[in-house]
Amino acid sequence: MNDKIRFNFPEVQLYLAFIFVLSIVISYFDRQIGLFVFLIFVYLVYYNARAIKYKNNDLLVDFKNLSIDMDEISKQTMLDFPVPFCVINEYGNIKWNNEKMTTMLSDEELIEKNLGSLLNNLDINKLIPKNNEEMISIDDYVVGDKHYKIQTVDIAKNNQKAKKYAVYFFDISSELSLIDKYNEIKPVILSIQVDNFNDVVESAADDFRPLLEADIERHIRFWVEKKDGVLTKLSKDKFFCVFNEPMLKQAEDEKFSILDDLREIELSNTIPVTLSIGASTYEQNLAYTNKNAMSALDMALGRGGDQAVCKIYDKTVFYGGKSKAVEKKTRVRARIVGHAMRDLIKKSSNVLVMGHSYPDLDAIGACMGIVAICNMLESPVKIVLSSSNKSIDDLYYKIKNTEGYKDIFITHDETSKYINEQTLLIVVDTNKASLTEMPQLTEIVDKIVLVDHHRRGIEFLDKAVLTFHETYASSASEMITELVQYVKDGAKLDVLTAEALLSGITLDTKNFAFNTGVRTFEAAAFLRKNGADPLEIKKFFKGDFENFIIKADCIKNARIIEDIIAISSYDKKIKGPSLIAAQIADELLGIKGIQASFVVIEGINGTVQVSARSIENINVQVIMEKLGGGGHIDTAATQIRNKSVDEVIKLVEETVKIYLKEEYNK
Repeated sequence: MNDKIRFNFPEVQLYLAFIFVLSIVISYFDRQIGLFVFLIFVYLVYYNARAIKYKNNDLLVDFKNLSIDMDEISKQTMLDFPVPFCVINEYGNIKWNNEKMTTMLSDEELIEKNLGSLLNNLDINKLIPKNNEEMISIDDYVVGDKHYKIQTVDIAKNNQKAKKYAVYFFDISSELSLIDKYNEIKPVILSIQVDNFNDVVESAADDFRPLLEADIERHIRFWVEKKDGVLTKLSKDKFFCVFNEPMLKQAEDEKFSILDDLREIELSNTIPVTLSIGASTYEQNLAYTNKNAMSALDMALGRGGDQAVCKIYDKTVFYGGKSKAVEKKTRVRARIVGHAMRDLIKKSSNVLVMGHSYPDLDAIGACMGIVAICNMLESPVKIVLSSSNKSIDDLYYKIKNTEGYKDIFITHDETSKYINEQTLLIVVDTNKASLTEMPQLTEIVDKIVLVDHHRRGIEFLDKAVLTFHETYASSASEMITELVQYVKDGAKLDVLTAEALLSGITLDTKNFAFNTGVRTFEAAAFLRKNGADPLEIKKFFKGDFENFIIKADCIKNARIIEDIIAISSYDKKIKGPSLIAAQIADELLGIKGIQASFVVIEGINGTVQVSARSIENINVQVIMEKLGGGGHIDTAATQIRNKSVDEVIKLVEETVKIYLKEEYNK
């Protein structure tokens, strides 16, 4: 403590200075009175100095007493600290601990014992801060039957060589218990819809229809009641359901058994009963949660129905999807979309159309169908395509060499010349912006129309002002063929466009063997009437001798896993791997006992193409989605970058085995 005399208050100095000046002025007129005033000034200076000194001494004593009291308080506080607390050195050895620490570890002699060893061999380095400003925190550590939050701080002084760290154990068991109780009562909202309800009921005999409707509702109500939930019937085929979050986990563990239960209903109905469910855990508020559930239901329907889509916080999980989409008997939606597309095209200054990157015959065929529609409506149109590929070369150059279509294709760099506020973009044969020929175009153009038949995934082109998405359709070319007939009465196509569309249908149906319904043949018949020649289309599928050898090698080198899966690959890079990989996958399905096939081939650009095909019950779409792709229940594919063929094969095998284990416990 500094004992020097000092004037603590500026006003005292001011007063003394004034008295001093006054004494000088008075002395000038009267020395005696001035001397008296000066003596008073000296006394005041002396008195002020003594007063300050005594005050400083008293303050020093108070500080010393306070320091002693604080030491006692600190010691007592450490001893009576309400949480387990200890001091350790840099090696984790305990140097001091309070009684709470002794009680927590049930050990009376903790001094010099290693804290890491006492805590189930916890790595002590995880508790040591790197500097005296850092605080280490372990959020949940179990000791006995309690949960603790551990925090460590450096308490050593800067001039101390020996390191000391204070370790605090905060009991968070009650907080975690409260969180668990909260999670147990958090609501989950489900939107439930019976797929193709009218078609299912109409497929049953008249006498059984009321029984069928009642049985469907009974199964759904019984399932919800087992989950202690609440069910409200919104319409004959739609239900609203709420139950608690643990029941959702139970439903997930059961793989949403209600999907299988409904499929087993047989009351003379020829169309199986399937269900689509959209579920969402609680987010923000009930209105937002319900919106998420509705969005999940839309996704389930967009993937073909007969499945549950669960939005669980930051992830989306799919269950079911074992049935193929049922073809709708009527073309009402095609007619409505056709008229809406006609109006949009007429109101637009021009149209740009594109398919997926590395397009196939279906994508090009669908694009040519859109070109035909625009020509009927006398609207300028261009197809966005950077370059051709081996799978479409024959059709591409035939289009380029045909009068009226020589300038129909434009590159990415040329698109800027054709974009304005009134431009309409039509995307075909994909519903993911990232997979389109030019993804950035979907961000630049405001008006977008989407026409696709692939099952919906997590990513979806929601920006579209008009969406024609039907998973039951065989191909995008089939969908466009139907639209052509509703855009203009008595619509006719030129031979080239008809052949392009029919080649797309032929490709995706594997020559009318897969995903083929009545409407597929009706579309093909319309194209045949417009001059499409099956012999000309067959030329688009011809491969050269090199491709024939590649197919033979892949089939020869195919491996069988789990007795039902065929996997093959090619060890060299080739041009146009998508078409040949698909053809090989189709061939492998011809092997007796094989239910699914996967072919892995690398393109010359380094992208590895995986084509998947299946028959019977294996859903290759689910498998391909886990690898970043998609498709249909029996035809799917994906493209993988920055991995070798061997790495992709291993990835495919692991994914297939996981799928088989989840679905069939193989």
